[in-house]
Amino acid sequence: MSDTAIVVLAIGDDYLAYWRQYCEHSCRAYAGKFNYDLILVREPLDASPRAQARSAAWQKCLVLSQDFSARYRRIISLDCDIVINFQEAPSITDQVPFDRVGGVISGSHIHEDLRCLLSDRLLRGHTEYARGLRTWETLQRAAYVHAGLQPLPSVIQTGVLVANPTHHRGIFESIYYSQEHEQRATRCYEQIPLSHALLTQDLFCPIDSRFNSVFFETALVHYPYLADERLPNYDFVASCAVQTELDNNFFLHFAYDRTLARYLPQSQPLPGAGE
Repeated sequence: MSDTAIVVLAIGDDYLAYWRQYCEHSCRAYAGKFNYDLILVREPLDASPRAQARSAAWQKCLVLSQDFSARYRRIISLDCDIVINFQEAPSITDQVPFDRVGGVISGSHIHEDLRCLLSDRLLRGHTEYARGLRTWETLQRAAYVHAGLQPLPSVIQTGVLVANPTHHRGIFESIYYSQEHEQRATRCYEQIPLSHALLTQDLFCPIDSRFNSVFFETALVHYPYLADERLPNYDFVASCAVQTELDNNFFLHFAYDRTLARYLPQSQPLPGAGE
């Protein structure tokens, strides 16, 4: 039996179908490469009215609390929209000490000099948009302020986390059950309060950004033309962009816009694949 499990949250038919079509093959191949168990969570870990009133993304904070998690020294928690370059990706757990939570700082896959451009393009069309006046660090600090927390210069992208159930169950549970943060819901869901807790309590270990490269953000900086599907030969250039980023990274994350996963080189479910 392995001492490490990949846990994928695919709660709801749409998310499960997406994972089956685009992500399952590479996830299973990666798990097999390093002898990780693979656990697919398809039903809510908490079905209370409180849980139903907010995004299922919050329930990743409960993964370490499950009976199945107690059997493992390491849990690799993955969102259901992550495709793995399994032939090139090394073992993600090798970069994380047992007493730390491993993950990638949001935006760190974009070169520091270009994060101002990412900020501009993310904010374009919003009332607070002001070209060149909102740095990436400013945006991260603003997210904490909006959540009623002391601002920090960085946020953890929580779509990929490596944690130890023995060491970290308590802090994840405390964030999930915090009424204070629930009342300040944003599209980032659990990401801001969980980041704040892990960073301020010195529990976080940054890992190679290639383990959580958000394609939507990369496209805003390097492939902005993908926003216009009227572009001649759009399918060809989109396929090239997606393939390039998959080749350049270990885990390619289709957060915020999952539609471009259709340009992955393999996008069909495995015949007869089980859970």
